[in-house]
Amino acid sequence: MKNKNKTELMELKHDAVPGYRPVFLVVFAASCAYMAYILSQPCL
Repeated sequence: MKNKNKTELMELKHDAVPGYRPVFLVVFAASCAYMAYILSQPCL
């Protein structure tokens, strides 16, 4: 038996914008360095 109400899966696509990956890596590295700095400080 076939279903009369066929539903198709819709896939949303977008084109990658150049330049986001290097910016993401720089921000991620800076946040990791800041977290390491915070965790290295002694608790008062």
